[in-house]
Amino acid sequence: MTQAPMVSVTTRVMPHEVHGACAKAVQRLFPDFLVETEPDPAGFPIARDPTDLRVEGVAPDLFLEMLGKQRILDTALDAMSQNLRRNSTSFLLSRQAALKGKVAFVLASERTVGGVISVELEGADLIDWLEEATHHPGRLDVPRNVGDDVSMLADGGVTEWFDAKGRATMQTDDQD
Repeated sequence: MTQAPMVSVTTRVMPHEVHGACAKAVQRLFPDFLVETEPDPAGFPIARDPTDLRVEGVAPDLFLEMLGKQRILDTALDAMSQNLRRNSTSFLLSRQAALKGKVAFVLASERTVGGVISVELEGADLIDWLEEATHHPGRLDVPRNVGDDVSMLADGGVTEWFDAKGRATMQTDDQD
């Protein structure tokens, strides 16, 4: 397998949120997201600014395992490569879903309850790594690549594989 990229993870903790709970949510996807959390103030009104919790060099192993268990590897390939620029990419995940041990991708244009986790990947051969990391047996029948004709649309919409009459819109070797 291609060498894993450098993974940096950030989450913004708003003044009304509990630092420890926000860090715990990220740790459900990236267990080595270890940050020093400051004690939450006991009084009201809360008088602190938003805080970014950031860790560089986290391992993507559990995150990738969860993508496979949830059977969202094709979605992951598309979501993780939407902001691809040479050897780097970034994407957002729902912190609320992460707290429950689930992966849910968030579009930059979406507002989500519970905050987001920002993930940045950087490394040589990033496209190859993304394709390998999200590979599954179904790709033997329907090959997928970063930016191919069946990729998720920029607004999160799906690319239809069948027209309104049920005819395949993409061609495979079987249909020659």
